[in-house]
Amino acid sequence: MTAIIRRAIHLKHRIYYYHSDFLLPYSINLNGIKYKTTVENNEPKPHNQISDTKNDHLLTERQSATFNVEELTQFMFGGPGNYFEINTRRQIIRLALDHPIHGTHLPFEYLTADEYYSLTIRKSLLAIQEAKRLNITNNKHRRWFFDIFVNNRFVFFIHTIMSLHSLETMTTEEQKRQFLPLAQSFHITTAYAQTELGHGTDVQRLETEAVFDPTTDSFILNTPTLTSTKFWPGGLGRTVNHVLLMAQLYTPDRNHPCGLQMFLVQIRDLKTHEPLPGVETGVIGVHFAHTFGDNGYLRLKNVRIPRTQMLMKFDQVDEQGKFHNQSDARLLYGTLLHARIYLCESVTVALAQAITIAMRYSAVRFQGQNSNGNEIRILDYPLQQAKLIPCLSATYAFVITFMKLDNYFNELKTNEEIYLEQLPEIHALSSGFKAYTTLISERMAQVCRVACGGHGFLVGSGLVGIRNFLDAGCTAEGDNVVLLQETTRYLLKVMQEVEENNGKHIDSSVAYLSLPLWSSRTTMNLDDYCRVFESRSQLLIKEACNTMLELSSSPSSDEFLNNSIQLVHIANAHMETYLMRAFYEQVNKASQHPSISSILEQLFYVFAIHTLRNESADFIRFKLLSADQIYELETRTLPDMYSQLRPNLVALVDAFDFHDHELDSCLGRYDGQVYEALMERARLNPTNGHKVHPAWLSLKQGTLSIL
Repeated sequence: MTAIIRRAIHLKHRIYYYHSDFLLPYSINLNGIKYKTTVENNEPKPHNQISDTKNDHLLTERQSATFNVEELTQFMFGGPGNYFEINTRRQIIRLALDHPIHGTHLPFEYLTADEYYSLTIRKSLLAIQEAKRLNITNNKHRRWFFDIFVNNRFVFFIHTIMSLHSLETMTTEEQKRQFLPLAQSFHITTAYAQTELGHGTDVQRLETEAVFDPTTDSFILNTPTLTSTKFWPGGLGRTVNHVLLMAQLYTPDRNHPCGLQMFLVQIRDLKTHEPLPGVETGVIGVHFAHTFGDNGYLRLKNVRIPRTQMLMKFDQVDEQGKFHNQSDARLLYGTLLHARIYLCESVTVALAQAITIAMRYSAVRFQGQNSNGNEIRILDYPLQQAKLIPCLSATYAFVITFMKLDNYFNELKTNEEIYLEQLPEIHALSSGFKAYTTLISERMAQVCRVACGGHGFLVGSGLVGIRNFLDAGCTAEGDNVVLLQETTRYLLKVMQEVEENNGKHIDSSVAYLSLPLWSSRTTMNLDDYCRVFESRSQLLIKEACNTMLELSSSPSSDEFLNNSIQLVHIANAHMETYLMRAFYEQVNKASQHPSISSILEQLFYVFAIHTLRNESADFIRFKLLSADQIYELETRTLPDMYSQLRPNLVALVDAFDFHDHELDSCLGRYDGQVYEALMERARLNPTNGHKVHPAWLSLKQGTLSIL
């Protein structure tokens, strides 16, 4: 294990301590302020943290745990084939932080917009250089390295997530040889230019045009209307030199569009970075999350590209301008599906970070007093537990379900025929999971922020950025309401097939639709909770089917829209059912680890009962549970679970294995030194560099002085 050092950043007469796994004195002059690193000690520290536990209250919390944290971490995130590959990830974190740039700049919230962009560009390019030097070639490992190195502000993240995937999966072998090495080495960098000013979710109505000219063997690209302006793509504003452009294809052999196709388009000079002729690009308006994303707009006027820069693995245009359609059009949306799965990962990780910060802070914050006059730890207040423990249980449910969904998606990708066969299911699952988790996670991140009181309102708490990121996720990669309707369309279709074919050949995620309804009972085990949610979902879907059939044998789009409120509710119910079953399966896998199994079981009960309570009207209406049963669960079983989980709350967030560098939080520090961190961060505010602000000096010396 490498030694841990403290970096002392000298700001005039004050010292602010940063921490890192790198042992090297280093100094830099940034924005006129000189920073310097120095070595304080070489004592070994926990593998994933910047320092030992220094707060006695946090130490007591860790000592009270009834299970081994590392055992749970390895069970959840380690082992062969696990998505998070925890041991590899730890090595990548060490490598990413093993560079002297860390700790040499002000916190991001103190930078101007230009300073912020300049710093993220510089660190992003440095991260690419370091990953190459360290020979990190695996796409997922590189992404982790970039995220850690640039504090989750890697400016080419769309290039690594969406564009590389498109160039790998939608190009011919010849195109792959030509373009992919350049993209992988970042010699060409790309934005994914699909969304337009006037069209987002309704992809089929995109207006950007690509007209083939056989006389020059090239495409002529235009954004012919104001609403066809590409708007929002990450990296487009000032960063990338190419785009992957989604446009309507027009060829001489057809008098109508050939449909959407993807084109690789250079938009900036590779030497000067100036926009090319016919290209207008810039940054869109200010937004409150993803400020590093460099979201931009693009207008094209008669921009020509070679015919061979249409991605032609599935569809082709030959030299004469004849269009050859050789594919299922659904394959074109594989990149969007890939991006949606990635967003699901980001959402689960963000919520895990939020609950880690709030739980640790609640363990060291004291407020109020008991009858003996002693201050009370806020985590000991039942109301604080009622806020945070449901968030913790939901986080475990989301992480577990994401890993199951990702494994399924990766299995399908290995066989194109099976992939197309199961595409409706994976599309419905990814759409529903993205919509459900972003909505719930945004709400729960807000709960975590408020649970930290006034300090949670500081950007330095780490919670503000997380909440804003999750808020943005509710519309990124598809509006949640639209995605939930996509899930419902699939569910209604499956229910009709179940009733017509007696449940034969039904997808695994909806297999419960062919099962008999659950019968109410006095006591409920884990499987009973799964079954009661399955029955509720089954009844909701069947009810919707009957409603739609009453309208007509073949419901129109208008009829579907008129019932959309009910239909969105159905999709949410299905996702809750899917989450319950995934969580239950994980608890069963833990049976060989008794202490872990009991903890996961308690978390399962909290997640199930809390969700059931919030949706109690359905269970009562369908007579699956009585109001008295739900009241008993809410007032007796749930508080009992809180009491059982109380000794393990800090250990359960420690098991997520976040490095303090990832959290970037004064409140969520592993060592519990929250007040020291808050004061140090406050003193770093550049405004504090003046004993008297220049504005006051100018007023005193001028004619407007009234004091």
